[in-house]
Amino acid sequence: MLIAIVSWIHIAASVLSLCIGAVVLFRAKGTGTHRRHGRWYMSAMLVTNVTALGIYRTGVVFFPHWLAVVTLAVIAVGYWAVSARSIRRWLSVHMTCMVVSYYMLVGGAVNEAFLRIDVLQPYYPEGMPSPVFRMMHSIVGLAFGILLVVLLRRRRQWLPESLG
Repeated sequence: MLIAIVSWIHIAASVLSLCIGAVVLFRAKGTGTHRRHGRWYMSAMLVTNVTALGIYRTGVVFFPHWLAVVTLAVIAVGYWAVSARSIRRWLSVHMTCMVVSYYMLVGGAVNEAFLRIDVLQPYYPEGMPSPVFRMMHSIVGLAFGILLVVLLRRRRQWLPESLG
């Protein structure tokens, strides 16, 4: 019963993270709205990843649990970078961490799609990942790599002149 509740909270927080994260990534940066949505995204991601640690299929820690721990660390570094602004490239660190955290979220959604959608289940890896599964993750990784490069190239426009 408890695992079902944790699972539903995890799903709700994941969907909320996907929606808010998209707004944060693709809307204007540096505004009050961006900061507010960023705090909402961080909160939803904290719930998503903490609840992921409480979901067990086999009763043991497995690979997705470690991804949740890594994502929590990435979120913490990204939040610290923008809050402290004490390191030279704080904006680049913040942007990289936020894009990586959203990539981890979308990658998890891809895994869940292959696990739960009937037509994709034959391609879900039981031992070695199938070419279809690997290709989908490659496309997602490439898209986020391109997004990160574009955002990092445009970062100066979001810096206040005193920090540029």
